[in-house]
Amino acid sequence: MAPLKGEWVKHPDHNYQGMTDPKTCPDFVRDYDCRSSDIDTKYHSLQQKEFRKVFRPYACDLHAMNATYFAQCLKGQRMIIVGDSTMRQVFQSLACLLHEEIVEGYLVPWEEAKPNQTSVPFEKQYFIRDTEATILKQNVGMFKLRNGVEVHFQSFGSFNMSLWDDMMEKFKPLSKKDILFLEFGAWYPRFAVWDMHTPWERYQKDVFELLDQRLRRCGANVLWRAYGPTHFGTDLGAFTGISWDLKDMPKQEVCEPAKHGEYYYDTEIMKYLKKCGEFCAHIHILPVYHLSLPAHNSHHGSFGRGISEGAIDCRHYCANVVDTWNQVLYNKLCFLPLGKGVRSRQLKP
Repeated sequence: MAPLKGEWVKHPDHNYQGMTDPKTCPDFVRDYDCRSSDIDTKYHSLQQKEFRKVFRPYACDLHAMNATYFAQCLKGQRMIIVGDSTMRQVFQSLACLLHEEIVEGYLVPWEEAKPNQTSVPFEKQYFIRDTEATILKQNVGMFKLRNGVEVHFQSFGSFNMSLWDDMMEKFKPLSKKDILFLEFGAWYPRFAVWDMHTPWERYQKDVFELLDQRLRRCGANVLWRAYGPTHFGTDLGAFTGISWDLKDMPKQEVCEPAKHGEYYYDTEIMKYLKKCGEFCAHIHILPVYHLSLPAHNSHHGSFGRGISEGAIDCRHYCANVVDTWNQVLYNKLCFLPLGKGVRSRQLKP
C-alpha cells in the first residue's frame, strides 16, 4: 500500500464548512454532529477552523466528490460494508454524500433488524476468541440508489468466524460485481492497562483467519480500510484506559497529536498480503491512515462530547475526516489509481 501523505489546508472559500451539510443527510443516518449549534462557544472557533480545511496530497490530486458520477461508477455493483463503529461512520458519511441519489434506506440497532435485513439472529451469541465474552452486535443498514445500486452495512466489534459466515449467508453468492469494504481494529487495544498483550495477539489471529480462510478465497473485490489513528496521547496516540482505573486522575480534555500513531494494525495486513502475493490480488487497502494522523483536532472529543460524557472520544472522527475517507474511496473505485496524476476540482473556488 502506497501511503497517501499530504496536508490539511484552508479551502479558498471562506464559507466552506465541509463536503456535507448535516441538514441534507438522510434521516436514517443522522448522528452526533461536530457542527451542532449547541456546541459550547469555546469550541466554536476550533470547529470552524477544522471544517474549513481540505486534505491535499503531496504526490497527486483528488477528484472532488460528485454524487451523480459516483452512482454511475457503482452501477451494476453491490457494496457490503462490514466492521466496527468507525465503519458505521463510513456508511453514514457515504449516505450523506450520496443523499441526492438515494431512494430508500435504513440504519437500525441489530436487535431491531427484520429477518430480511440480516441473516444473523440477534439472539444467537458469538464469543471473542479464547474468552467467554460475547461479541457486541451493533447495527444493520442499507441504502439503495436510483440506479438500483445497494450499499449494505453490518457492524460488530470483534471478528468471529461463525458470525462472519452467518452474516455473509445473506449476500451469497459473491461475485466480481461485489465490493466488500471492511475494517476491524478498534476493539483490539494493544496497550490497554487491564490486558496489555492478549488483544493484540487476538487481532493477529483474527485477521489472519479472516484473510486466509475467507477473503483470500472469496469471489468479491475486497477493500480493507486502513486504520484510523487515535489521539489519546504519546507518540502512538493509543488508548490505554489508565484514567478508567485511576478515578482521581484529571480527565483528558483535548485529543493530542501523535507522532507515529498505531501503525502496526496496517503493517499486519500488509505483511499478510505481501506473503499471499497474486492469490490476494483482489484485496486492496484504502490508504486513509496518513491523511488522518495529523487531524487530532477533528475527533468528537475535540468539541466537548467526551468531556460531557466523562470519557473523551479521540477515536471517532468528525465528518470532515470521514468524508475525506470516502473521497479517497471515490477516487479509488472510479478513477485512475491514486498517484497517477489525477487532477482535482476540490480546491477551485
